[in-house]
Amino acid sequence: MLIRKGLLHQERDYARLFGAGIVNGIGDRFSQVAVLGLLLSLTGSGLAVGIAFALRLVPYLIFAPIGGWLADRFPKKQLMVATDLIRTVFALLPLFVKDVGDIWIIWLSMFLLSAGEALYVPARMSAIPLLVRKEHLLKINSLEEVMTGFILIFGSVTGGAVAVWFGSGASFLCNAVSFLISALLLAKLPQLSKTAQHDEHKQPQSGSLNHSQSEPIARRQGWAEFKSLLAASPYLRLMLFIYAVWPIGDGIFNILLSIYATEVFHAGDFGIGLMYGALGIGLIAGSSLTGRFVGRLRIAAILTLLAEGICHILVSQSGSMLIAAGLMVLTAAISSIGGACNQTLLMNTVPEYLRGRFMGILGSMQNTIMGISMFLSGFLLEVLAPRMLGLAGGILLMTMGTCFTAVYLLFRPRLQA
Repeated sequence: MLIRKGLLHQERDYARLFGAGIVNGIGDRFSQVAVLGLLLSLTGSGLAVGIAFALRLVPYLIFAPIGGWLADRFPKKQLMVATDLIRTVFALLPLFVKDVGDIWIIWLSMFLLSAGEALYVPARMSAIPLLVRKEHLLKINSLEEVMTGFILIFGSVTGGAVAVWFGSGASFLCNAVSFLISALLLAKLPQLSKTAQHDEHKQPQSGSLNHSQSEPIARRQGWAEFKSLLAASPYLRLMLFIYAVWPIGDGIFNILLSIYATEVFHAGDFGIGLMYGALGIGLIAGSSLTGRFVGRLRIAAILTLLAEGICHILVSQSGSMLIAAGLMVLTAAISSIGGACNQTLLMNTVPEYLRGRFMGILGSMQNTIMGISMFLSGFLLEVLAPRMLGLAGGILLMTMGTCFTAVYLLFRPRLQA
């Protein structure tokens, strides 16, 4: 933790971005807990909850690529501040819900908030390499996993407490205030635009485009830029396959997490809290190990997919809740390491003038695949036992991880070029 404090002290600009992410995330958790409680109290219907979750994913398909395009053409700082301020209004919409006839307002709010997030995330992710020193990028990406874990633990617990003690309205107000605080923190960032100077233009990374390659690409538009980028980096092509497979597993296990707790181990709400708490602890624990993989980012990014698949197989066959929770800590730690390694590789490979669009398209692809996976998993649970679905999902990740590892080892010279 001292290292992390020292790192944030050295990277003061990123510290503001990190703080904004923490505040934003906790506010979002407050709102999620309140929305679920409000929908169930008004309708008693799981379908209403399912629609709400679907409306959180659909906007990414449309708005994430737009957000990436905006991030590459307009100052990233102003784009992030603007989306936070606009989302402040959307976060207050559920306060107008009075009865079951008003639930469309909740759905509208969730759609608009998710659309704002889809516009915000590409700008945020593409801004990170512009804010931090190149040698700190892996540690910074591991801090991103810490942030996710902290939000998962603290946000969910306190969000539930606020909703119970003060009502759902207080949770929605907290979410709105969180966007205002985030906007204030982001307003203190330096200017970030597509013209910003960055080390990658001076000292290209291994696997990235050099200056002579990037100039002619910069003069092209649209898909031609991405085709040229992918042609220049075979490893990036492999990474895209990995990014397409990972959300399939995430979709399956997001659905199974609460099912394991309630239907397999019969632990009720306590079990759900324990499983999500295990995820948060694992994400934080994994981030502390990420630094050990400096110099081995590529193989680590691939092997973590294989390792996560094995862990999910073990979770599906666990005989007790405590063993399953312990395995979820390990699973989340592995996922944390893989996520940090993958993000660092992407940031080092994709040139700054394309980074926003690339992150936007990637986010759109991942969320769409995850949404489809969650939708199909819900149907499969009608015909398969939860343990069987978990086993199948784990075998899928393990098999694909094995295949990707074999491809990397067989074609390593080309993939490292």
